[in-house]
Amino acid sequence: MALIKENDLTEGMSGKFGRKIVFRVVQGVTVAARKPRSTTKVITEKQKSHRERFQRAAQYAKAKIADPEVKKEYKKMAGNGAFATAFAAAVRDYLTVPIILSVNVEHYTGAAGSIIPIIVSDNNKTVRMKVSIVRPDNTIVETGEATLTAGDLEWLYTTTQALPALAGSKIIVTAIDRPGHETVHEKLLV
Repeated sequence: MALIKENDLTEGMSGKFGRKIVFRVVQGVTVAARKPRSTTKVITEKQKSHRERFQRAAQYAKAKIADPEVKKEYKKMAGNGAFATAFAAAVRDYLTVPIILSVNVEHYTGAAGSIIPIIVSDNNKTVRMKVSIVRPDNTIVETGEATLTAGDLEWLYTTTQALPALAGSKIIVTAIDRPGHETVHEKLLV
């Protein structure tokens, strides 16, 4: 693919040129690319699954950019590159799930009011963070929402219940992004 800038001959050109080159205009920029080829290869299950996932991402993006406020947010996320569109940012948002990088229990003693910092891969895309503390017998001690202050790198969860025995208990963190994908991370307490 080639970007063509300030060329009087090809400016605004679109369509086929010969048998191999196709021109099109994307956001005011003329693009020259190789003509797409059809194939007779049988697609694998993995390819089929990926295509279906991408199709869902495109449907999500179309629905989201129909709302002017959400479109403005996605355009801001996209930036100012040549092909940075709200649609592309929405597709990327759908395809990229949050990853919980760390749950810091170093200072957690089991006392109510303890703060548990959580780091996720992308704070802009994560909209909610649920935290549960569970005893070894799987009874829930407490469940709540972690909070993120603008500009911070860590989500913070403040415990509300005391947990006298930490050993064998676990903290379950669920990060939720705009499209509604959930990523779960369990941290065993020792």
